[in-house]
Amino acid sequence: MTWAIIKQPHPLDAIWSRACEDLDDANELASGSEEATTAAIMAIMALPARNLADSLYKLDCAGIDRPSPRTDCNLQAIMDEACTLTDAAIALGQRRFPHQNREA
Repeated sequence: MTWAIIKQPHPLDAIWSRACEDLDDANELASGSEEATTAAIMAIMALPARNLADSLYKLDCAGIDRPSPRTDCNLQAIMDEACTLTDAAIALGQRRFPHQNREA
């Protein structure tokens, strides 16, 4: 079974772009001002993920790849959000393409 993912505009695209730019700017300023970086990361954590890529970005911001992730980011909540998005995408695909073989 083959699936195509079609990127569609999302109402939060501009807000996500701005939040990511703010984090980039905070990281560039004086080797990353801790206050500015934390504020930018908290803004990203407050945004609902539009897709799985946003959830992965949140995990990256939370420092999941570091020995000690940020304590102010709830990794379980991010993972739950990612699972919810994945479940919603699967359900949408099944509704849009009910004739596809689900056992493949």
